[in-house]
Amino acid sequence: MIGLSIAITGDGQLFQIWPSHAGKKFPAATIYDRSAKVTAFRQAEVNLGKEGHLNAAGQASAKRTAWNLANPPAVDVTLSFKGPVQNGTVKVKCKNGVEKVFQVRLQALDDKSIQQAFAQVDAAITSCKIRGARVC
Repeated sequence: MIGLSIAITGDGQLFQIWPSHAGKKFPAATIYDRSAKVTAFRQAEVNLGKEGHLNAAGQASAKRTAWNLANPPAVDVTLSFKGPVQNGTVKVKCKNGVEKVFQVRLQALDDKSIQQAFAQVDAAITSCKIRGARVC
Protein backbone atom coordinates (compact mmCIF):
# COMPACT_ATOMS: atom_id res chain seq x y z
CA MET A 1 0.00 0.00 0.00
CA ILE A 2 1.75 3.14 -1.24
CA GLY A 3 2.13 6.06 1.13
CA LEU A 4 0.86 4.31 4.26
CA SER A 5 2.26 5.79 7.47
CA ILE A 6 1.86 4.10 10.84
CA ALA A 7 2.82 5.19 14.35
CA ILE A 8 3.23 2.51 17.00
CA THR A 9 2.91 3.09 20.74
CA GLY A 10 2.40 1.19 23.94
CA ASP A 11 4.29 -1.41 25.89
CA GLY A 12 2.41 -4.62 25.16
CA GLN A 13 4.40 -7.66 24.11
CA LEU A 14 2.73 -7.69 20.69
CA PHE A 15 4.54 -4.38 20.05
CA GLN A 16 7.71 -6.47 19.73
CA ILE A 17 6.21 -8.83 17.13
CA TRP A 18 4.04 -6.61 14.95
CA PRO A 19 6.82 -4.56 13.22
CA SER A 20 8.36 -7.71 11.70
CA HIS A 21 4.93 -8.81 10.53
CA ALA A 22 4.25 -5.31 9.14
CA GLY A 23 7.44 -5.46 7.10
CA LYS A 24 5.92 -8.41 5.22
CA LYS A 25 2.30 -7.23 5.14
CA PHE A 26 2.94 -3.53 4.45
CA PRO A 27 6.43 -3.42 2.88
CA ALA A 28 6.07 0.14 1.55
CA ALA A 29 4.78 1.60 4.83
CA THR A 30 6.69 4.09 6.94
CA ILE A 31 6.55 3.07 10.60
CA TYR A 32 7.26 5.55 13.38
CA ASP A 33 8.15 4.16 16.81
CA ARG A 34 6.51 6.53 19.27
CA SER A 35 6.84 4.28 22.29
CA ALA A 36 7.83 5.81 25.62
CA LYS A 37 11.23 4.06 25.54
CA VAL A 38 12.23 5.34 22.11
CA THR A 39 10.88 8.81 22.84
CA ALA A 40 13.00 8.89 26.03
CA PHE A 41 16.12 7.89 24.05
CA ARG A 42 15.42 10.60 21.51
CA GLN A 43 14.91 13.17 24.28
CA ALA A 44 18.21 12.09 25.85
CA GLU A 45 19.95 12.87 22.55
CA VAL A 46 18.35 16.33 22.54
CA ASN A 47 19.47 16.91 26.13
CA LEU A 48 23.05 15.88 25.33
CA GLY A 49 23.05 18.37 22.49
CA LYS A 50 21.69 21.17 24.66
CA GLU A 51 24.32 20.41 27.31
CA GLY A 52 27.13 20.64 24.72
CA HIS A 53 28.27 17.00 25.02
CA LEU A 54 28.13 16.27 21.27
CA ASN A 55 30.45 17.08 18.38
CA ALA A 56 29.20 19.19 15.45
CA ALA A 57 27.53 16.26 13.67
CA GLY A 58 25.92 15.14 16.92
CA GLN A 59 24.69 18.66 17.62
CA ALA A 60 23.06 18.81 14.17
CA SER A 61 21.43 15.43 14.76
CA ALA A 62 20.17 16.51 18.18
CA LYS A 63 18.63 19.65 16.67
CA ARG A 64 16.84 17.58 13.99
CA THR A 65 15.63 15.18 16.68
CA ALA A 66 14.31 18.08 18.79
CA TRP A 67 12.47 19.47 15.77
CA ASN A 68 11.00 16.04 14.96
CA LEU A 69 9.85 15.51 18.56
CA ALA A 70 8.15 18.91 18.52
CA ASN A 71 6.64 18.35 15.06
CA PRO A 72 5.84 14.64 14.64
CA PRO A 73 4.75 13.70 11.13
CA ALA A 74 1.04 13.10 10.62
CA VAL A 75 0.22 9.43 10.12
CA ASP A 76 -2.61 7.46 8.55
CA VAL A 77 -2.88 5.07 11.50
CA THR A 78 -1.74 4.85 15.11
CA LEU A 79 -1.49 1.43 16.76
CA SER A 80 -1.39 1.11 20.55
CA PHE A 81 -0.31 -2.21 22.07
CA LYS A 82 -1.15 -3.47 25.58
CA GLY A 83 -0.90 -6.74 27.41
CA PRO A 84 0.78 -10.10 26.92
CA VAL A 85 1.27 -12.03 23.69
CA GLN A 86 -1.35 -14.62 24.62
CA ASN A 87 -4.07 -12.06 25.34
CA GLY A 88 -3.11 -8.56 24.25
CA THR A 89 -5.03 -5.69 22.76
CA VAL A 90 -4.26 -3.52 19.78
CA LYS A 91 -6.08 -0.24 19.31
CA VAL A 92 -6.17 0.99 15.73
CA LYS A 93 -6.88 4.70 15.37
CA CYS A 94 -7.31 6.23 11.92
CA LYS A 95 -6.33 9.83 11.22
CA ASN A 96 -10.03 10.62 10.72
CA GLY A 97 -10.70 9.64 14.36
CA VAL A 98 -12.21 6.18 13.83
CA GLU A 99 -10.96 3.76 16.49
CA LYS A 100 -11.25 0.01 16.91
CA VAL A 101 -9.82 -2.20 19.64
CA PHE A 102 -8.91 -5.81 18.90
CA GLN A 103 -8.20 -8.67 21.27
CA VAL A 104 -5.18 -10.51 19.86
CA ARG A 105 -4.31 -14.00 21.04
CA LEU A 106 -1.05 -15.24 19.60
CA GLN A 107 -0.49 -18.94 20.33
CA ALA A 108 2.67 -19.55 18.27
CA LEU A 109 5.38 -17.49 16.58
CA ASP A 110 5.27 -19.04 13.11
CA ASP A 111 4.26 -16.83 10.15
CA LYS A 112 0.84 -18.43 9.73
CA SER A 113 -0.12 -17.93 13.40
CA ILE A 114 1.09 -14.33 13.35
CA GLN A 115 -0.83 -13.58 10.13
CA GLN A 116 -4.00 -15.09 11.58
CA ALA A 117 -3.63 -13.25 14.90
CA PHE A 118 -3.21 -9.86 13.20
CA ALA A 119 -5.69 -10.37 10.33
CA GLN A 120 -8.37 -8.04 11.78
CA VAL A 121 -5.76 -5.45 12.76
CA ASP A 122 -4.34 -5.53 9.21
CA ALA A 123 -7.82 -5.12 7.72
CA ALA A 124 -8.48 -2.13 10.00
CA ILE A 125 -5.16 -0.54 8.95
CA THR A 126 -6.04 -0.97 5.30
CA SER A 127 -9.50 0.46 5.97
CA CYS A 128 -7.94 3.53 7.63
CA LYS A 129 -5.90 4.24 4.52
CA ILE A 130 -8.88 3.79 2.20
CA ARG A 131 -11.18 5.92 4.37
CA GLY A 132 -8.43 8.51 4.84
CA ALA A 133 -8.06 8.88 1.09
CA ARG A 134 -11.79 9.62 0.78
CA VAL A 135 -11.76 12.12 3.63
CA CYS A 136 -8.84 14.15 2.27
